[in-house]
Amino acid sequence: MSFQTADLCDAHDPLIRVVAPMFRSFGGRTRFCGPIATLKLYEDNGLVRTALESPGNGRVLVIDAGASMRCAVVGDQLAALAVKNGWSGIIAWGCIRDSAAIGAMDLGVFALATHPRKTVKK
Repeated sequence: MSFQTADLCDAHDPLIRVVAPMFRSFGGRTRFCGPIATLKLYEDNGLVRTALESPGNGRVLVIDAGASMRCAVVGDQLAALAVKNGWSGIIAWGCIRDSAAIGAMDLGVFALATHPRKTVKK
């Protein structure tokens, strides 16, 4: 059975919530899904590493990084760790870096933008 997103929205309009189109796809996997794990942080990605070091089992890591545009919360090393540990994808309300390398990985990655600066460990 297959569904078209637009048709589902039309049929269930009062019940549907749609994320504003602010995220860009950076990963090598453009479609991904799975149970989510969530993090809330601001310009320090230590918790991201801790989460991605655990088995992903097909989960998606959703990071509320406060929409910071001053540094990246995920780079190629953390993305590679996610692939190694079986995560399906990462969604960051913030920035990533190393987008070319991440684009070559079998991982879904959505973020607001790219930024070359790493986070500050607090």
